[in-house]
Amino acid sequence: MALTEFGKAVRKARIDTDSTLLTMSQELETTPAFLSGLETGSKKIPQKWVKKIDSYFSSKGVHLEKLEELAAVANETVPIDGLSQQQQMLVAGFAKSQFTPEQLKSFAELLQKINNKEV
Repeated sequence: MALTEFGKAVRKARIDTDSTLLTMSQELETTPAFLSGLETGSKKIPQKWVKKIDSYFSSKGVHLEKLEELAAVANETVPIDGLSQQQQMLVAGFAKSQFTPEQLKSFAELLQKINNKEV
């Protein structure tokens, strides 16, 4: 089974930290098969595991960019709980849009520009 983008990020981080599925699973008190399932997309990625995996790599000096977003894409879900109604409507409307790749790229660039200004 092909790796998801989430799986690729996690696998790269494992390689960068010289962690095997076995050593990582032992530290996180789970099985290598479970972690492999998260990487390959054969298992949904629970939010608590996104946090555990992020903390695991952070403790080893590796920061994974947009891990929550990568997990949401791998899970084929976008959680909207906790968002305002306006945000929920934007997410729903955007998800069903017929934007071209060029328009989507423009949206992504605008969002990145807005997010960078907030920092």
